[in-house]
Amino acid sequence: MLFYKRILVGDNQRALLFRNERLVEILGPGVYFRAQVLNTLRVEIHSVTSLVFTSETIDFLVTQRPDLVAEHFLIVQTGDLQVALVRMNGILIRVVGPGCRVLFWKGYRDLTAQMVNVLDSPEVDKDLTLALMKLGRESLALFTAVEENKAGLLYLDNRFVRVLEAGSYGFWAIRAPRVDVIDLRRQTLEVSGQDILTKDKVTLRVNITAEFKVNDPVKAGTLVKSFSDHLYRQLQLAVRQTLGKRTLDEVLADKVDVDPAMLAEVRAEMATLGIDVGIIALKDVILPGEIREILNQVVAAEKQAQANLIRRREETAATRSLLNTANLMKDHPVLMRLKELETLEKLTEKVGSVTLHGTGFQSLLTKLMD
Repeated sequence: MLFYKRILVGDNQRALLFRNERLVEILGPGVYFRAQVLNTLRVEIHSVTSLVFTSETIDFLVTQRPDLVAEHFLIVQTGDLQVALVRMNGILIRVVGPGCRVLFWKGYRDLTAQMVNVLDSPEVDKDLTLALMKLGRESLALFTAVEENKAGLLYLDNRFVRVLEAGSYGFWAIRAPRVDVIDLRRQTLEVSGQDILTKDKVTLRVNITAEFKVNDPVKAGTLVKSFSDHLYRQLQLAVRQTLGKRTLDEVLADKVDVDPAMLAEVRAEMATLGIDVGIIALKDVILPGEIREILNQVVAAEKQAQANLIRRREETAATRSLLNTANLMKDHPVLMRLKELETLEKLTEKVGSVTLHGTGFQSLLTKLMD
């Protein structure tokens, strides 16, 4: 028996009409009546607000019904080295990645697609940067910034391309972009806690400091895996070879000095990597506990010996002074008498009264001295 099926399609809807599971037509907004015999008619309703059309019939539509596709969809199909920038009413809403086919409902919107060949144009146009950043991960782009006094080494598909100066950049992710940022300012490298055995078999722990500056970022970033690690190892080798040829006393006597020949080798090696090395010095020399105790004892003994020497010198000088005084008194009686008066003055300073028994100054002096 023949019946008519009523089909209602809203303003934001589209209806795919199938008869005997064969796509017949796509219906826009409105009310439709279609003849139906024994439930041979099927309707599939889609909302155009979702923008992207998803259905098992996409391949059939594209290959067999290009007329329906042209009427209802914007078809975006990208190659292996392409991305598509989809705009709605002039606003970027989506980026379609390589090797994709997407159907967008036209509806009442103005949809356009711009194809970009990422092989020829791997860098994102400056005008697109802000719009793409709003899409986040869906932008299919990598954004980076290079600060002042730094340089960025750009790699695409794991190959070095060029040096990036200070500024902001964006690159399509399909090219596997990578930016290594290198600081061009003068820097300091600290090599701490290096245990080194001296010529006389004493283990020292030293800290090394060095100043350096990258002059050629391309050489520094591409010729070695890490130029700072390379400089670190060069400093280790230079200091080990320097201190290994010296005794402990020599190290302590000139602890901030590194063999000039070794320094020249380090600077020459780093210059081949585009790096200028400045000051290199032993910052600290740390002795083992038992060695420090022994040195403290040695220093204390040396100071004690110096003190004894000074004391003996003073005693000798005092004795020599007394001898000189005695010789003068022997040859000059008046001087002897003055010395006696001086002694009498000192003796009588704390005496309240003096009683004389006898006559003369000599008797008084003799009594007091007794």
